Formats: sequence, structure tokens, C-alpha cells
Amino acid sequence: MDFSAPSRECFLAIEDGTGVGRGLARAAGARISGLMLKKSFRSFVGRLNKLNVVQFGLRGLLLPFRVKHLHGAPPSDGGPDEVVVISVMRNGEAWLKSFLAHHRSMGIRNFVILDNGSTDRSVEFLSKQPDVTLLQTYAPYHAYENTMKRYLAKRYCRDRWCLCVDVDELFDFPRSAEVSLRSLIGYLDDKGFNAVITQMLDMFSDRPISDAKIDSDADLRTQYPFYDLSSIDKSPYLFGEVSNPAIMTHHGGIRKTIFGTNNGLTKVSLFRMDGNIKPFIAWHHALNARLADISCVLLHFPFVDSFYAKVVEAVESGRYGFLTTDEYTSYLGGLRKLPQLRLKLESARMLLTVDELVGNGFLVESADYRKWPVDRGSRSA
Repeated sequence: MDFSAPSRECFLAIEDGTGVGRGLARAAGARISGLMLKKSFRSFVGRLNKLNVVQFGLRGLLLPFRVKHLHGAPPSDGGPDEVVVISVMRNGEAWLKSFLAHHRSMGIRNFVILDNGSTDRSVEFLSKQPDVTLLQTYAPYHAYENTMKRYLAKRYCRDRWCLCVDVDELFDFPRSAEVSLRSLIGYLDDKGFNAVITQMLDMFSDRPISDAKIDSDADLRTQYPFYDLSSIDKSPYLFGEVSNPAIMTHHGGIRKTIFGTNNGLTKVSLFRMDGNIKPFIAWHHALNARLADISCVLLHFPFVDSFYAKVVEAVESGRYGFLTTDEYTSYLGGLRKLPQLRLKLESARMLLTVDELVGNGFLVESADYRKWPVDRGSRSA
């Protein structure tokens, strides 16, 4: 009998009035209790790992001694409206060309990337980029995730705007076709904001995930142009006071529809390290944030042909921590049941411009922002 889960045989044994039945029931109960105890312990350790005093106290002191500089000078001082991109990466080679090209087109001139043990050619590629400061650490991601990001922000973004983006994400914002990133920063500074809520939007192709190979020389948005808002749930934002009540916390999305997971999609990814704000609280939020009256987007491109291998590795290694490992277990179950799984359903839409996300309510912009002049800096500035 397999007692790894409460099976039909377990319940039949409990109903059996014989000694054998009672013995089987006791064995099943002991096995189930042991599994529950183990899961509870893992949950306790996982939550302990995320306590602020652990992440930003003890680990904050230890991490600098575990970081190695591989390439590039520190970010140049481009002025108060300059944005520094920070990212923690592992095996991001397939996304890097599009990631850098997109953000460079917005005027980003400084990237600080912390490699966390890549086994592909990511480090080799980034070591040739003149605008990249490349660091490396082998500290375990599940324990140091937020510590790593706070370290990058504090060391490289002091008194500057900081944009934290994973290499499989592309940042965008309302009116970006006409308003430069520098002009957006001017608006935020003018209004006294020091942080912006970003909503993550999963993007995918019309092919099976297993066939959706990245062409590293092509724009990710043209290769994976579809999104789906049908299973996105919204609730009030609870990690600070938003200046625009229309901005809410998003959960779910296409991963909820397909895999049954209720992923959080809301982050504070763009913020000014002004000496007051404390980023990466509860993973993706911030304390002492004066949140803007607009929201921005992180277009997310995880559903490529290597997704299955990443999921298997995540489940086996526990790289992303206890809570997130359960999420990856759900992905693995879905992919094994449907190896040719496609994400494009009838409810999917093709993304043409970022402004359509304002029109359909995924993003929010204020009347003040709509009035902001478009000539406060050029898009290539």
C-alpha cells in the first residue's frame, strides 16, 4: 500500500473492523502525520528565512563577502533622472539580447546584474557589454533572494531611481511611445513620488510551450505576443497607501487558468533609493513608499521551450524556496499531463501597444499624468 497520500485503501482500512484493518489504519495515520509534520517544518523554515531580521540583518552582513565582481565599472552618474537597472539572474542567455536592447531603447545606460550560478553562456555574453556591471554569487537563492536585490539597490542606486527587472521581463509604461523614461521620472519627482507599482503580465505564443524556442536575435514581444486577462483577480493594495485607488493588487492570470496557481502579479519594481524607502519587503513590496498615481507593466516571458527543464530543476532543487516550490510542482503536474500544452485560449489577446492595457483596465494612469508634457526629454535621451 502507498501511504504517501490518503488513498482509497487507507480509508477502507479505517472502515475495516478487523485487527488487520486497524493496524493498517494506524500505519496510514502515522505516515500521514509524519508527512504533515515535515511539511509544517519546511513551511516554518521557509517563513523564518523571509523574516526581515534574517534577510536584511544577518544575511545582509554576510552577502557582500559572498559577491565577486566579474566585469564593468560601477554605474556612471547620469544625474537625478537617470535610472539604474538591477537584476539577479541564472541561465538567462536566451533572453539577454532582447532584455538589453529593449531597456537601452528607453535610455537605460547602466545595468547591474548579479549572476547566481549560471551554467549557460550568460556570464560570457554579459562580460562583453560595456554598460553592464557584472557580479556573481553562489549564495542560495531561496535564502538570499531579497537580500541580493536589496544589496544591489543599496550599493548601486543610492539617491537614484532603481528598476528591478528579471532578465525574462521587459518594463514598459503608459504613453511610452511618446513619453520618454526620463520624462516619466520627471513626472514622479515633480509629484513627490518615490515608488511605482508594476503589474506583471505573462506573455506567450500560439505554439506548444515545448516548441516555443526563443530566437535571441528577435524581439520577445513579436515572438510571444499574446496575453490573457480572464483569470486576473483584483483586491485593494495592502502594503502601503496608493495615491490612486484604482491601482490594486493583481493575482492569478493565465497560470491560474492552466495550472491552478494563484500567483501574485503586483510588485514595486521602480523606486528611488532616497534613504527612506525599504524595498523588497514581503518579496516584492516596499516600506515608506509614496506610491505613484500610475501603474507600469513587466511583460513576462517564461513560457519558452526550456520552461519544462527549469520547472523540473526547481522542484528537485527547491531553489525558489518552500512556498514557490509548491507552485512549480503544480506546473510540473500540468506539463506532464499535457506535454504539448498551449496557453493560447479563446480569451487570449495580442498585445499591440502598452496603452491598450490602460484601456482594458490592467494598468492605470491619472488625469495629471495624461496632461504631463511629452517634451520633458526625448525617448532616446
